[in-house]
Parts: sequence; C-alpha cells; structure tokens
Amino acid sequence: MKLNRFSGFCALLLLLCVQAARTQSGVTDEQLKSDYVGKVLTLRHFYQGNHFRFHSDGTLTSPAEIGPWTVEGQFTVKGIQARGGLLEIKGRRILVGFDFKTKHFQTMPDPAASTETPSSDAARAELEKFRQERDLDIEIELPSRNPSQAEIFAAVNAIFLGSGESMLNVVPGYWVEYFAKSEGTPEKAPSLKVPPTFLGSSSGVTAPQATFSPDPSYTVAARILKYQGIILMSLVVDSTGTPTDIQITKPLGLGLDENAVATVSTWKFNPARKGAEPVPVKLTIEVEFRLY
Repeated sequence: MKLNRFSGFCALLLLLCVQAARTQSGVTDEQLKSDYVGKVLTLRHFYQGNHFRFHSDGTLTSPAEIGPWTVEGQFTVKGIQARGGLLEIKGRRILVGFDFKTKHFQTMPDPAASTETPSSDAARAELEKFRQERDLDIEIELPSRNPSQAEIFAAVNAIFLGSGESMLNVVPGYWVEYFAKSEGTPEKAPSLKVPPTFLGSSSGVTAPQATFSPDPSYTVAARILKYQGIILMSLVVDSTGTPTDIQITKPLGLGLDENAVATVSTWKFNPARKGAEPVPVKLTIEVEFRLY
C-alpha cells in the first residue's frame, strides 16, 4: 500500500514537472516545431549575414546590409526553440530563380549538395565560403521569459512576412510592377514620375541612343550555379538622357535583377527628340547574363 502511494506521488510529481516545463516558455518546443520546422519564411528586410538578433518589434540589435530577396530573403526553418526570453531559429537560406516555362519563381539547388569540384583554388574557396554563408541563426527577444503563443506569433510576424501576405509589402520599388501583375493587383502598380512620349514615325519622335551602357556584374550565387538568361526591364529615358522609373517585367532571380537595375541606373543616353526638342520616352530593354 505504501509502495502504491509512493508510486502515485512520483507520477504526480513527474506530471507537475512536465507541466512546469511546458509553461516555462508559454508554448512547448513540440508546438513550435510543428508550426515552423520545414516551413519557408520570408524576411521583411533582406539582411546579409549569418547571425541576427532582433527586438520583438522587428528591429535589429545591430545594423546589417540589405541584399537581394532572391538570395537573402527566404530560408527553410531547420530548428526552433524558446529559451530564457529568446526565440532561437536555425535555418538554411533558399536561392530563388525564375522558371521561364511556368513563369514563376522556384527554389534553386543548394550549392551545399553539389558534388562538383571547381577547377581553381579561388573558385573552391568561393564555393566553400558561400556554402557556409547559407546557414542562418536568428535570435528574437521576446516580451517576457514566459511568453504566450500570441506574443511569439506577434514577434515572428514583425520579422517575417505573414502567410498570404503580399510581397509588395517588402520588395524595393522596381519590383512593384512585376508583383502587382503576378498577384493580380494592377492598381498597386507604380505611376510614372515622368510622362513619356510615344516613339514611332507617326509621332515624329526619334529613339534615344545609349552613350554609356556598361554590363552588370554576376552575383556569386548565379556564377556558382552557372545560371544564365535575359532580364526584361521597362524604363523612362527622360529629357536629359537619364534612366528613371525602372521596373522589372521579366526577372531572373539569384540577385541578378538587382545588379541589372543598379547598373542600368548609371546608363546615359542622348535623349529622344521631337524635332529639336528632347522629350522623355518609355523603353523596354533586355539585359543579358552569359557566362560563356
């Protein structure tokens, strides 16, 4: 009888310990893993680096550079736990490229899984460095040491895009036209800052001529994956010959779009003319990325 009472007491004590462990963080690690592990999260700001610590309002505790969303913006959650007022998330960044058949973005191969060995020491060192940089360690300061599920969700939502939330909320302005069209919200497309004149013989407007048009550089991700293709962009060449209102209309991904926009922004033109007067015109241009 005494043994049974002792066994019952031990069982009750164990149950209380389990319950105390579960309430220590407000939610269990099992719940967090079920909610997040294996899921793809999108950062609201595409910070470059391996380790970040956030306040619960979504601000960083120390500054970081911003990169392209197709290289730095998304990751797969590999592990998550709440400990001592911190939410700790481990993940692996995703590389995003554009599938020209489906007209949608797709996840690209992880360089860590490649068995191909680069021919030069420099290329091997670049690949190894890039592989290591794809791992991600995020710490989020929670409002208390015993946060509720609602508090954890609020902190996560301040840092990552919510389910079903539009990419228009987080991408730079030159992506707006593309995502407005792909998400079926054309009313959110940007209006032109400079009203253009139409080209053509009937309008009497001559086309602008590029006087300075350097090629954009490759990104490390695209070079490692030997990724090639053509980006289509729309822009207005204003009456001074300066590119404005740049928008991506057909992307490539892997950070190449951002490189293309940055480079095309430096191009110079002899402006279009109507008679002797320089006028702004809207153009569609191709920017090609070729490795060979």
